[in-house]
Order: sequence, then structure tokens, then C-alpha cells
Amino acid sequence: MAIRSLISFALIAGCAGVAIAGCKHADSTRAAPTDPGPAAAVPLAAEPTAVELGAAPPPRPELPKSVDPKDLDDKERKVLLDVLAEQFDPCGKTRSMLDALRAGDCAIAPKLAARLVEFLGPQGMGKAQAVQALLREIERLNTVVPIDIGTSPVRGPADAKVKIVEFSDFECPFCRRAIVPLEKLRAHYQALLCYKFYPLKLSHPNAEGAARAAWAAHQQGKFWEMHDTLFANQDKLDWPAVQSYAKKLGLDGKKFAADVQSEASKAAVAADEKAGEVAGVDGTPTFYVNGRRAESLGQVQELVREALQASGQAVPEPLGAAEFAELETGAAAAESPATVPARAAPAAEPAK
Repeated sequence: MAIRSLISFALIAGCAGVAIAGCKHADSTRAAPTDPGPAAAVPLAAEPTAVELGAAPPPRPELPKSVDPKDLDDKERKVLLDVLAEQFDPCGKTRSMLDALRAGDCAIAPKLAARLVEFLGPQGMGKAQAVQALLREIERLNTVVPIDIGTSPVRGPADAKVKIVEFSDFECPFCRRAIVPLEKLRAHYQALLCYKFYPLKLSHPNAEGAARAAWAAHQQGKFWEMHDTLFANQDKLDWPAVQSYAKKLGLDGKKFAADVQSEASKAAVAADEKAGEVAGVDGTPTFYVNGRRAESLGQVQELVREALQASGQAVPEPLGAAEFAELETGAAAAESPATVPARAAPAAEPAK
């Protein structure tokens, strides 16, 4: 996933250091000519250090109270402090993130610090990797992507204050595993869920055909029934199998087949793919909550709760983390369309 680089205080200092070190003459490595000069002075005895005198070491910089280092060891805490001191305030003021945390007036700074603790501790990242992950988080939290729901299939109240958009692929195992916990979350918060087609055609030959079949079922008011059936039968998405699913769902077979083959179904799937590309989708499933990207179902819940609070509505008790434990998406997901080829006719499409 693309990450826009942010200039840190460390980078500025580093550039200055390079400039100074690079000012040496090309011949500076040659031995200096012998200077007879005065005799060398006798060196004075070195002053004892504070440690030798038994003085206490200088106090370690303290983390702001809003940052819980959890189980980080001393080395990891030092890296945490260094990164917070080197990165700019995510709210845009000309100060460090550490100063923003101390001031307490940047709402997203504590969230980012908590994520940084996760990167350095449980996820075992080194400093460079943690910084990259942090920059990604800053971009995610500061970016709102307008996504038009249009005539896409939806679940939930039409007037919901919170709208969750999911870009998904019918052959993606991560998408299948997200179905139950995502619906629990949607129902718990009375949010609107919108489904967008995002078939990864390079690795999933039947994905586009399945998407067009789901679109055809949508034309007869049976999208979600077809959605659940296709995901329940991910390993059987060839055209004869899809036809049998349509029959079991009571769809008009002739209309269904015609809609699957139609230019309208092809255009509908392509439009969702384009919307995903514009939004920055690079794997499935990918979620957006009122235009803000979530990289896991836990983050979906976090953004849903923030949106409800911002709208002045009552916020129900959060669902337990166990509800989302089996699915982590985004960078950890294996389903990525980084090299998706040009659009081709879907493998599940009937012969014309």
C-alpha cells in the first residue's frame, strides 16, 4: 500500500549532518605535513565522570500520561520516545508528536501512540518498520474518501448515520470469514452496509463471473441470498454451479442468464473496481466507515463508534475483541490485486 512520506525532525537533522560531513576536501585523507612547532604539552589528568563519582544517571525522559507503554522493555521505550520526538504533530501544528501528546489537544495523537506501542511490542517491529506503519496510520486517520453508494446492494437502515462500505471478492477466504462478525457489528450499531465488487482476477478466475451473477440476482431482489450462497460455495463457482444456485433461490433462469451476460453487469462490476482503485483499495476485504479506511474489523468498530459519537447519537457498549479475532485485513491479508491484469470475460459467464 502506498505510503506518503512525512518529513521528520530526524530527517532534517540527518540532512544537516550529511552536509557537514560532506564538506571535507578530496585530499583530506592525506597525512598532514610535519610541523616542527613547539613541543607537545603534557596532557592534564582527566576529570572524573559523574558515574565514577557515584552520581545518579540523568533522568530518562518520561512518556506523556496519555501513552501506555504496556510491556515494552527499556530499549523499546527508547525507540518509542525517539519516534514520537522525531515525527511531526499529526494534527498539523509545527511541533513534534511528543509535544502534541504532552499538550493533549490533538485527538488522534494518543491513538497513534497506542498503535506505535503495538508495532514495537506485540508485533515486534524495528524502528524503521514501525515508522512506516505509523505513517500509514496517520494517512488512514487523516483521509476521508467519498464513495458513492448509488444502486449498490445495501443492508440496514437507509437513514443510518454510519455507512460501512466493503470492497470484496467472492473467492477471497478473508472476505468469507468477515461475513458473520461484520453483520454482528452492523446490526449492533444499526449501521448501513454497502457491498462493492472487487474481483481479484489474477488469482481468482471465477471472481468476476461470480460478481456478475450476484449483480444479476440483485436485479431480482435476491443479492444477499446469492451473496451468502456464493461465499458458502467458494470452491464451486463455475457457471453450471452458479445456475443451480439461481434455481434454488427461485430466480427467473432466463432473465438471470441474460443479466449475467449483459454489458450492464460488466459495467457495474467495472464501476465498483474503478471506485476501489480511486479509494486506494489494494486488498480484500477493505472497509470504509463514512469514508475513512479501516484495516481490521476492530478498526471498523472504532470508527463506527467515533462516527456515532460525532453525530450526537447514543453509542452502545462495544462488542468484545473476540468477535473480530479471527480476521485481520489490510497489509496482513494475502488477497492483493497489485498485479491485476486487464479485465477479461468472467469465467463463470455462460456462453453467448
